[in-house]
Amino acid sequence: MSVETINGLYKPIRPVMPKSTQGTGAVEPQQKKGEGFGDMLSQAIKEVDAVQKDADNKIAGLITGNGVETHEAMIALEKADITFQLMNQIRGKIVRAYEEILRTQM
Repeated sequence: MSVETINGLYKPIRPVMPKSTQGTGAVEPQQKKGEGFGDMLSQAIKEVDAVQKDADNKIAGLITGNGVETHEAMIALEKADITFQLMNQIRGKIVRAYEEILRTQM
């Protein structure tokens, strides 16, 4: 395989450095409209809620005998537990970061 063939397979790499505004050295934020930290956090909470509701439905299906196997219910329950623990850890880190910001502003 020649080098020309390999070069034709890949797109060029874009620069990593963000563009500065009007030569002042200030960096423009590269954020899509409507997609802030709060939106990302609320989406993550909705996903955790959906995983927990799925686990609830699997457990209810197991109890009522609606064709849900025991291992399916246990896997869904563990998945819900892990996602909740992860979200709780993220919440704790956000609270600690906020407290640190409050301490540095005084």
